[in-house]
Amino acid sequence: MCKVIAVAGQKGGIGKTTTSINLGAGLVRQGKKVLLVDADPQGHLTLGLGYPKALKVSLKNMMENIIMGMEFDPHEAILNHSEGMDIVPSNKLLVSMDVSLFSVEDRETVLKEYLELLKADYDYIIIDCMPSLGMLTINALCAADSVLIPVQPQFYSADGLTELLRVVKGTRQRFNPALEIEGILFTMDASRYNNSKRVKSAIASTYGKDFRIFPCSIPRSEALAVAPQQGNSIFAYDGNGKGAKSYAELVEEVLNHA
Repeated sequence: MCKVIAVAGQKGGIGKTTTSINLGAGLVRQGKKVLLVDADPQGHLTLGLGYPKALKVSLKNMMENIIMGMEFDPHEAILNHSEGMDIVPSNKLLVSMDVSLFSVEDRETVLKEYLELLKADYDYIIIDCMPSLGMLTINALCAADSVLIPVQPQFYSADGLTELLRVVKGTRQRFNPALEIEGILFTMDASRYNNSKRVKSAIASTYGKDFRIFPCSIPRSEALAVAPQQGNSIFAYDGNGKGAKSYAELVEEVLNHA
């Protein structure tokens, strides 16, 4: 059975794409079949895995086919990465989809309908969400079994967590009652600084009773920043570094929560 995980956060620059790529690559290393879905018009997941964003077929085309009720090959957009994961790419044209969905019947479930056509081929589908709570993010939450929330242990990132959890709650009540919180993941963690420690402690005390907070955290790491420039995951770029070890721990946590 395929599990769909949305990686979501209201703020940009908190490690959503890095987490999506490295969680996917790590699951492949554990023998799982993985599809990564770039649901962000910035197309950073696509770019970070070495593909140009100017692709003729992307997630936008697949969702348009669903909306128009056309017969199509759902695998047409899929790219095959050398590390073993598949990718549905995206680019800036997806912005128009976020707007046009408002006039579509059953607009919250278009992405879900598309992914249902692919789930038989995969153990995990990981959706890299855009850094806002628009219709594309709602679509991702409606399609997902769980949502993984990266949080940088700084004030502004933590502040956005409350709004995201409110949207997750609303999505569960209205559209996807089975939606769970996979966990809150601290990313870009400068753990030696007192401010980082204070923010993590505050989030743990506020949300730890209701949601899982992953015991592993992802450190600030130059290797994690450079790996996308090479079109690779951290495992291929620096498999023995602290970034790879941290994401390997996250993979084990996700597998144990399946």
